[in-house]
Amino acid sequence: MYVILSITVDILARSKAEMPEHIRFIEVRRGKSWLGGYNYGPYPLHKFSIINKPDPVYPLWTPSCGLDEWRRECYRERRFSDTFAVEYVQQGVFIFQQNNLTMRVNPGEIFLPHLDMDNSIRCETAFAVKKTVIMEGPLLRQILEMLGLTRVDMISAGDHARLDGIIDRLYELNGENTQESRRESSILCYSLLVELAEMITVCRRPPELQRALEYIYNQLESTMSLQDLVRHSGASSATLHRQFRRYMNTSPVAYYLEQKLERAKTLLESHSYSVKEIAELLHYSSPQYFASEFKRKYGFPPKHFKCRRKQGN
Repeated sequence: MYVILSITVDILARSKAEMPEHIRFIEVRRGKSWLGGYNYGPYPLHKFSIINKPDPVYPLWTPSCGLDEWRRECYRERRFSDTFAVEYVQQGVFIFQQNNLTMRVNPGEIFLPHLDMDNSIRCETAFAVKKTVIMEGPLLRQILEMLGLTRVDMISAGDHARLDGIIDRLYELNGENTQESRRESSILCYSLLVELAEMITVCRRPPELQRALEYIYNQLESTMSLQDLVRHSGASSATLHRQFRRYMNTSPVAYYLEQKLERAKTLLESHSYSVKEIAELLHYSSPQYFASEFKRKYGFPPKHFKCRRKQGN
C-alpha cells in the first residue's frame, strides 16, 4: 500500500468523536469500489455542472465537470475506483498517488485517476484549484486503451488555451442538457482524450527521471547530494542531466533548490513555522541565506510573504 494510504488507514480508523468539528469523514461504497476521505467545512468545493441521466446512444459522456476548490485538510482515497477523471491543476499543488507512484502535480499539469485502481489525492498547499472532467460511457475503456492513456498517470499540459476551451465548453454543455448539447459533449470528450494522448507522445517521463523526482520530493527536508540522486535514479549522471534538460527545462540541482523554496513557501502559508525554523528544517546554512534565496525567487523576503498571507486571510 502507498505511503499516504497507509498513514490514512490509521486516520480513517479514528472515532468520529476524536475529529475536530469542522473536519468531516465521508465514505461511499459502490459494489467493489470504495471512496473515503475528509471534508474541511464546505471543501472540497465542487462547482460542477451535472447530468444524472445520459443518453445511452453516445459512447462517451461527462456526468459532472467544473471547478474543484480544495484546502490542505481535504483528502480523498479510492480503492478499486469506479471513476475515470481528467484533473487539470489551475492553482496550488496536489499530491496524487497511483500505480505505486507519488506525483507532485503543479499548475498546468494533469493527473488521471483510472478505473479499477487504488489512488489518493491530497492538497499540499494551503489552497488549490483544479478543473475536473469525470467521464463515463460504453466505449470509455476501449478508447483509453486505444489512445495509450491507461498506462499514463500524469501529463504536462501543452496547449493550455485549447484544454481550457474544451473543459469550459463541456461545463456549459452540461448546463444546457439538450439532445444537441449531449451530442457535442460526447464529441468534445473524445477530443479531450485525443489531446491528452498527443501530449504524452512528447511529455512522457522516463522511469529514471520519475524516480529522481520522487526522491527529490522525499528529500526536501533532508540533505541530498547529486551522487545520491544519480544512484537512486538508476541512470548515469550524464543521462540524468539530459533528461532534466529535456523534460524539466533545468538541471537536477536547480530543480531540487527550486522545490525546496516551493516547500518553504508552503510552510510559510501554514503559519506554523517561523522563518528561522523553516531554514533549519530545510537545511539552509542560515536564516539569512534562506531569506536571500527566497527573495531572489519571489521578489520579497519570507517575513513579508508571511505578513501578506496573514493580511489576506
